[in-house]
Amino acid sequence: MALLVTSLVLSSCSGPNDSAQVVANYQSAILQADSKGLEPGTPEEKAALERFTNFLKNVGNKDYLEKETAKTYAQGAFLDDTIVTHNGPEEIQQYFIQTAATMTKFELTILDTARSGSDYYIRWKMIFAAPKLSKGSPIHSVGMSQVRFNSKGQVTFHQDFWDSGKNIYGHIPVVGGLIKIIRNRMK
Repeated sequence: MALLVTSLVLSSCSGPNDSAQVVANYQSAILQADSKGLEPGTPEEKAALERFTNFLKNVGNKDYLEKETAKTYAQGAFLDDTIVTHNGPEEIQQYFIQTAATMTKFELTILDTARSGSDYYIRWKMIFAAPKLSKGSPIHSVGMSQVRFNSKGQVTFHQDFWDSGKNIYGHIPVVGGLIKIIRNRMK
């Protein structure tokens, strides 16, 4: 009975299935992103990767974000971090500053980086804390960022892959309980 009620509540709160549109948006953004990128093994490639990974490591630092976002992201850059999608350094900066303001702790460690064509895949481990999530206790997560750079070494495309359901929504009071019930039923 509880599962039925939970299903009814969740289905009445959910919108239409827009998963095909999400994939179409990803494909459109990657087609629009600069595919020439940087030459492998060049100082420019190394500098771009260092700038981007430093940016990731400093997502919790408002002052850093204010100074570095426009240097890191190109005009018209695409960002989808699995929670929201933003375009351009101004939107991206505002989003990350708002995110930083909600956190009491943020730590990101780069695990490794790989390149395939003009795409880079940066695998990372993140620990963050926010008073409204999990009573403020640290939340641990792993994920990967797919990025493309323009010839100036700025990010034109940034797609994150991580489990935001487990690592964000799963720590919100009430919502987290519903997610846990659903996950347990799917086992």
